[in-house]
Amino acid sequence: MNENLTLTRRTAVALSDCLMLFLGLYGTLFCLITAFHLPVDYQTITAACLVCAPLFTAVFALPWYWARAALYLGCAAAVAVTAWRWLDLLTLGGLVLARQVVNTFAWALGSSVTLDITVLTGETTLGDEAAAITALFLLLAVAVAFWIGWLWQRMRSFWLTFWGTFPLLALPLSVTVTPGWVPLLMLLLFWGVGLLVRQTNKTDLSGSAKTVLMVLPLCVLLLTGLGAVLPREDYEQTGWAAEARLEIIDRLAAVGRGAASAGADLGLASGSDQIDLSRVGPLGFDGDTALRVRSQTTGHIYLRGFSSAVYTGGGWEQLSDEVYQQMREGWTFTVPDTAAISSLKSGTEVPIDGIGAYQPINFPAMADANADSVRIEVENVGAADRFVYTPYQLSTTPDRMTGAEFVGDAYLARGTGVWTHILYARETASPLRARLTGDAAQMEQNYRYFVYENYLQLPDELREEITALVENMETWDGQAVSAEPGTPYRLLLARHVGGYLASIAVYDPDTPAAPEGTDFVTHFLDEGRGYCMHFATTATLMLRSMGIPARYVSGYVADTAAGEWVDVPDYNAHAWVEVYLAGYGWQPVEVTPGYDGTFAWEREPEETPEPSETQTAGPTPAPTHSQAPRPTQEAERPEEPEREPLSPWLWLLAIPAVLALAAAGLVLRRRLAARSRARKFGQADFNRAVIEMYLYMEKVAARTGGAVDPALEALAKKAAFSAHVLTEPERETARTLTEQAADAADQSRSRLGRLAFRYILGLY
Repeated sequence: MNENLTLTRRTAVALSDCLMLFLGLYGTLFCLITAFHLPVDYQTITAACLVCAPLFTAVFALPWYWARAALYLGCAAAVAVTAWRWLDLLTLGGLVLARQVVNTFAWALGSSVTLDITVLTGETTLGDEAAAITALFLLLAVAVAFWIGWLWQRMRSFWLTFWGTFPLLALPLSVTVTPGWVPLLMLLLFWGVGLLVRQTNKTDLSGSAKTVLMVLPLCVLLLTGLGAVLPREDYEQTGWAAEARLEIIDRLAAVGRGAASAGADLGLASGSDQIDLSRVGPLGFDGDTALRVRSQTTGHIYLRGFSSAVYTGGGWEQLSDEVYQQMREGWTFTVPDTAAISSLKSGTEVPIDGIGAYQPINFPAMADANADSVRIEVENVGAADRFVYTPYQLSTTPDRMTGAEFVGDAYLARGTGVWTHILYARETASPLRARLTGDAAQMEQNYRYFVYENYLQLPDELREEITALVENMETWDGQAVSAEPGTPYRLLLARHVGGYLASIAVYDPDTPAAPEGTDFVTHFLDEGRGYCMHFATTATLMLRSMGIPARYVSGYVADTAAGEWVDVPDYNAHAWVEVYLAGYGWQPVEVTPGYDGTFAWEREPEETPEPSETQTAGPTPAPTHSQAPRPTQEAERPEEPEREPLSPWLWLLAIPAVLALAAAGLVLRRRLAARSRARKFGQADFNRAVIEMYLYMEKVAARTGGAVDPALEALAKKAAFSAHVLTEPERETARTLTEQAADAADQSRSRLGRLAFRYILGLY
């Protein structure tokens, strides 16, 4: 150990210790935050790291034991008082943290376990949770800074420092949940440099400081270069080993859930993209739970699993990947004889653009943006494990889908290891009033050509029989189908088909399988009995023969109770028909006798909890928190080498330096906040820009006790809830109102209040 350190060398030691403490503190905290996607205020936590690093560097470098002890007690008292005053906020933060930990581990391990904290907290907003988690991590930053500073600067032990910080990273890595790229690199840099100077850090403080100050800039340049060369997505996506591990866990979970249910064996909820009707015989169920569902509303819902396009006589098949690629990228459409979709003659070839990233399953929800969006959670317990069973009028789009992937226009494929999905649906989106507009309308028109090309297929050997069946229906004197005024003709006709089939066949779950070589529909008509699969298949073909695009769908029906989990047994597996409505999308139709085929848009509206579609759709990748380790007892601590007391002149420089760094951090925070606001307010999407201004003014109003300008609120509502696209003058009007209100809020505060408003809160 050097006995005669000059002021320059002491300053170098203090600077190197401060840099190492910042690397360890920032890396540890943000590895937890990013690994578990905690909704913290990143700027606030970064500022806390910038303040805590020099502060505790100065504290631990004090040569006087009594001074260090006094500062320790002062810090502990400040933390205790803050915790007492923020008790409610920290309690909420702890519960949110616990929920995120449990949910992330359950998601990573393929478990369906979830932690619901609403019983304890009530309904909370994302802003409330973000404030609570940020407050919790502010106190955690102080504790972790003390812990790392003690191990690195007082104990001067690399291994104690490593094992004191590694468990916080090992926690998410144990279930292959990876933290963010930057904090992980900073933590690895902290360990790497610490390992390099582990000997000199005990015996030669000056030499250790020189090494740290020389190596750190080089490592930062090297890692910055690697970060530029290696895309982040390559790091964030797990490799083949992690994929294999997830696949093994997923298969084991599927076995434990009894994924091959009776419904799957019969093709009602098949686990493949083909439905084999040749084996369909008498129904048999065990009564086991197939799904668990929780909805914000009470009602009767259909959960679609898989839709089919091609009838083979002995089953249903999905369209090929090549056809779906054409749907996305474009193709040449040949007008069929049965498709009177325009003035074009049959056989005419028309080049059609694809639909790009649009998902046809979302069209009905997009067509009626005024309908309320309802949150629906679906857990797969014993149903076919290939599909996510989704409600109709699904508003969760591909870019917001987690743990699942849309396959063409047919179904939603379940992601490996994910068994519970949070979906949003506009259940009351009505085909009576809904119509797509803008780009979505153009994409729907393109998709309509795709529908007419692929959903009018009818086997030649069955065409004559189906045509005769339709002619018989036309002379059938059945009762008129009741419907609301304005119901699309295709829906009326589809229900009429269902009524006709109910008049010529009876529902019989004991219907035997079709003899080998016999067409499934022919067998049904000859027997005069069948169940949902028979009725849905025959109705689909009849509608197609009349030039109406239709497809066969399998899934489950469920009766939900608002806010409660309900079990959906395997005998609720079902099959029905979807018909395509121009300007709207696919609409389900019940054609099996005895089933309730009414949907939410047809029923009287009920009062439901106000939903929020800003929530994360899907399993929330979760957070983790491990209690900070306590310093080892004095008796167990290695003997501390004697060091010459540092010069008091160093503290005359260190204390102003700490204050200057803190001030610089606050100034930087204000500038970053202002730059972020300018970017959001000036974005090309005028609707989104005005909404950002309104959200900003809500924060300002909450801090000043004022209210958002009514004119700005009106523009924000227009941007958020109407189909109107705001103009640039409207955006500039909103910007002017926002700036004037912010100026007034700033001027209304005292001098100290302005400092807090500008630099601590970063709101002006």
